[in-house]
Amino acid sequence: MIGVIATIKVKDSKEVEFENIAVKLVNAVNVEEEDNLFYRLYKQSSHVYIIMEGYKDKDALTRHTKTSYYKKYGKAMAEFLNGVPQVIVMDELAPRK
Repeated sequence: MIGVIATIKVKDSKEVEFENIAVKLVNAVNVEEEDNLFYRLYKQSSHVYIIMEGYKDKDALTRHTKTSYYKKYGKAMAEFLNGVPQVIVMDELAPRK
């Protein structure tokens, strides 16, 4: 499995707009991507959000980034971001089933 943690900082007073679009992306990924094991949105603090992701393999992650909804919602969220998201991609060590 491939795990991803994306840390996203949002501009002041843009949290609601960001959340509305981010929720649409989360829903689309969970419905449409068979090889996505989980895709969750968390709020760490007033302006910092975390998306935790799990994929069957690297190919599934690559397919995720090429979907029309990823591009659509990613572009829509961009205007609300305060800097570039920090993305960490990891290979799972345990448990492997």
